[in-house]
Amino acid sequence: MKSVSIRRRLLVLLLGSLVIVWSAMLAYGYVELNDEVDELADAHLEQNARTLVLLDFKRLHALAADDEPRQHDRTKNHGNDEHGDDDTKPVGFQVWADDGTLLLHAPGAPDAAFDARNGHRVLTRDGKRWHSFALRDPRHGYQVRVFEEETTRSHLVNKLARRMAQSLLLALPLLAALIWFGTGRGLAPLTTMSRAIGSRNADNLQPLDLARVPAEVQALADSLNKLLGRLSESIDRERSFTADAAHELRTPLAAIKIQAEVALATENDEQRRHAIAQVIAGVHRSTHLAQQLLMLARLDHAAAADMQPVDLAQAAVDSAARRANEAERKGIELDVACDKECILRGDPMALSIMIDNLIDNAVKYGRAGGHVAVRVARESSQVRLSVRDDGPGVAPEYRSRLTGRFFRIPGSGVEGSGLGLAIVERIVKRYGGTLDIGDGMDGMGLGVTICLPF
Repeated sequence: MKSVSIRRRLLVLLLGSLVIVWSAMLAYGYVELNDEVDELADAHLEQNARTLVLLDFKRLHALAADDEPRQHDRTKNHGNDEHGDDDTKPVGFQVWADDGTLLLHAPGAPDAAFDARNGHRVLTRDGKRWHSFALRDPRHGYQVRVFEEETTRSHLVNKLARRMAQSLLLALPLLAALIWFGTGRGLAPLTTMSRAIGSRNADNLQPLDLARVPAEVQALADSLNKLLGRLSESIDRERSFTADAAHELRTPLAAIKIQAEVALATENDEQRRHAIAQVIAGVHRSTHLAQQLLMLARLDHAAAADMQPVDLAQAAVDSAARRANEAERKGIELDVACDKECILRGDPMALSIMIDNLIDNAVKYGRAGGHVAVRVARESSQVRLSVRDDGPGVAPEYRSRLTGRFFRIPGSGVEGSGLGLAIVERIVKRYGGTLDIGDGMDGMGLGVTICLPF
């Protein structure tokens, strides 16, 4: 899988955002700059017009004549000017009599028609836009009209905008370097945490030190610590499970070995048959224990099975039928009562094993000639399953330990793996249900009640 650098992504995102914001600011600044230049240029035009009005006609004529060679030099050197602009550009103006007669035309002014109105105007001549300001002098009896070409203003605006853009572009590499350095420093705790995690192994599942973890990574670090805690508990549980399983299997295997040696050594047919029967019984117990262990391991590690509708009432009836012979041998009356349509979604095999273990325990530990009652009822949003007996029961101090692995009631005299209720509890938790262990029938024996949601 291709790795993605957070540092590089931050650099690209931040610089991209800066370029977008700068572009927007530059566009907005260009508009504002254009307005400001227009205001300043209009004020400059008005100032020129007021200055010219103060001059008499003779001085105006001399000023226009003095501008002609400057206009000629400007035209001659136009190719050497980068933008066609000249800071010494002459003032273009016209002088009009009150009757509309053109008295004077400076070289820098367009061939504009007479307009008796005073103030600012915009006109187009020969494909060019011009700004003008007209002012009449009542003392001399004529009107002075000053002109400025539109390109003069646009060149100035473009020049200033280019300088702004160049400043921003020159700052971009410096900002990129600062962002690269800053993100590196900011992500340093994350790098340290990654190295700390990478150096761990199965023997070192201690929580991470969160003293210098940034707030943005706190949730991730907490989740990792919880994961490490669950892994540590799982490994400890597996080690304990393996040790207990080895211990539990050692006893029946040792008994099988002894009985097999007896069968080989004895010459008495009766003793040989008895020893072989004990071997078969030991194999049966070992097989049952192995099946229980495999089932428990499957429940602990298997992924969620395909969910399908399961009729818990029918599963209870089938399970009771499978234990009917054993119950009959002990003289136990096995009573099953179920509501209709006690259907929920789940794994049929797991739910069947859950009911099998409950009924098997009730029959195995119940008293001879007693009763076992199995009830399945539908209650609002859940199915309620209860298995009760009227046997000797379990002392209250042992009830909390019944769901522990390999726990057997002291002095019961009944052989078992000690995994039945542990498997039941695991299945109930898997389906989000509840398990309650209490008294059995008429205050006697043991009762187990399970509630599973639909």
